[in-house]
Formats: sequence, structure tokens, C-alpha cells
Amino acid sequence: MNMYGFETRRLLKGLLTWSAVVTLLLVLFMAFFPSMAESGLADLSKYKLDALPPAVLEAFGLSVTTDLSDLLQYYAYIAQYILMAAAIYALILGTSALIKEESEGTIEFLYARPVSRLEITTNKLLSIVTILWAFNLVTLAASVLLLHTFRDPGYEYLPLTLTMFSGMLAAQMVFLTVGFALSTVLSRYSNPVTVGLGLFFVTYLLGAIAAVNEQLEWLKYLSPFHYVQPTSILANEVTIEQVYLHIMLLTTITAILFAYWRYRRKDLLI
Repeated sequence: MNMYGFETRRLLKGLLTWSAVVTLLLVLFMAFFPSMAESGLADLSKYKLDALPPAVLEAFGLSVTTDLSDLLQYYAYIAQYILMAAAIYALILGTSALIKEESEGTIEFLYARPVSRLEITTNKLLSIVTILWAFNLVTLAASVLLLHTFRDPGYEYLPLTLTMFSGMLAAQMVFLTVGFALSTVLSRYSNPVTVGLGLFFVTYLLGAIAAVNEQLEWLKYLSPFHYVQPTSILANEVTIEQVYLHIMLLTTITAILFAYWRYRRKDLLI
């Protein structure tokens, strides 16, 4: 039985749905760019933003230097909402990966086949990683096409776009693997979508609080979303700060190892 192929095909419908929705959002957002660049709306929005404290702007992925009449800066502002959707999708993929076998009753079928728990865990992990990377490739392709369509002649956008996407993908891998680890401890009656949404918004709010309260600045380390905000990456022209990179790498590896350890010892309900 090719479990990897079966799991990947099972997730294709969700991949197509999420890819279509995110692509449509990108098209709708980017369609406003010509008006933003030519009608003076960007100057008006900048004037309004300058009245807000820098900490508040940072919490919402903006800065005092954000120029929405610039194509890449406008796209980076949009990309933070795409990152939100992608992070939630990654969490849903992760939290539903192993719990589905119990909630849908298919674990009994797997038990009747010559497969070990190690094989189940590995194939599940590979399938959700494949789907997440495919989602990012679709989103990147749509983004590049739209940026190419709206750019001025000679405007360079590809290197920084790839830099932004590399950071966004790193954060999504954290959410995916943390969700995967959670799927080994959740009960069969848990709702992966609710768990995924709840976990994302808790970490998002922690990052937002850290941005506006200096005494709680340490909370930013609990918010992978705020590690890789596209506007920050674009402003610094670097992928990820080293400390964030190390935290994400360590979290990803730890979550995967925990998932293997916990699933091997879990009492599965048949």
C-alpha cells in the first residue's frame, strides 16, 4: 500500500480550494494597486499612518516608512494576510494528520495492514509537507505573475519576493510541525480546524502584545508569524534574523521528534 500517495491525493481537494481562494485574494488586492499608486491614496494612507505610534504600526505589519505606492512594499503589506492564511492552513494540515485515523475509524484498516507506526508517522508527515510546499509554489507563481503584470519596466522584484517567501515558508513549517505534534495528543473528538485557528490567533496576539508593550517584548519569541513579517523582511532585505532562524529550526525539529515519540506510545482507539 502506497500510503504517501494515498494521503497526498486525499489532501489534493483542500490544496486546490486553499490555493484558489488565496490566488483570488491576491488578484483582488493587486487590482487596487494602480489606483493606490496614481490617485494619491498612498499619500493619504501614509499621512494617516504617521499619526499612529510606531509600536502599533509594527503590530500590524507596517512601519513609518511604508510606501504603498511602491509595488513591492504594497505587495509585502498584502503578503502578511496571505501568510496568516498559509499559517492557519499549515496548522490544520498538521493537527488533522494523525488524529483523522481515529476520528474517521481508518486506524483499524491500517492495523490490518503490514505497516508500523513509524511508517504511518513518516508517510503522514511527508504528505502534509508536500501539500504545504505545493501550496506555496502555487502562491509564489501567482504572486510573481501579478508583480510582473503591475511592475514598471526595469523594476526589480524577484530576489526580494523570493526572500519574503523563504521566510514565510519557514514560519509555516513551524506551524505545520507543531500542529503535527499536537495531533498525537489530541483526542479523537477534537476539531483540528478549531485547534489550528485557536493556536494561530493566540500566537498572533502574543506577538502583537509584544510589539506594543516593552515589558512584554519577550512574548515575540512565541509568535513565529512575527518573525517573518514580509514588510520587515523587505525593509531589512534579509530572510530571517539569526535568533529567529535558530528558534524556528529548533522548534521544527523538536516537534517532529516529539510526534514520533508520542505516536509510538499512544493508545489508539479502534
